[in-house]
Amino acid sequence: MSKKTVTASPLSEKVLELQSKIQDKNYINNAIDRIAVIMSRHIVGSKGNPLNSSDLLFR
Repeated sequence: MSKKTVTASPLSEKVLELQSKIQDKNYINNAIDRIAVIMSRHIVGSKGNPLNSSDLLFR
């Protein structure tokens, strides 16, 4: 049985961008705050009208 050599493929531009962003504490804090707002709106609803999944993504 022969060993196969696996070469790492270059990371996409998007992956490199996200790796950079997750090193930024402000980016992470804002992302957490945004997630909390979205979840709160979903749980509580908007003026008695429950939100649907598209509302959660685009508000």
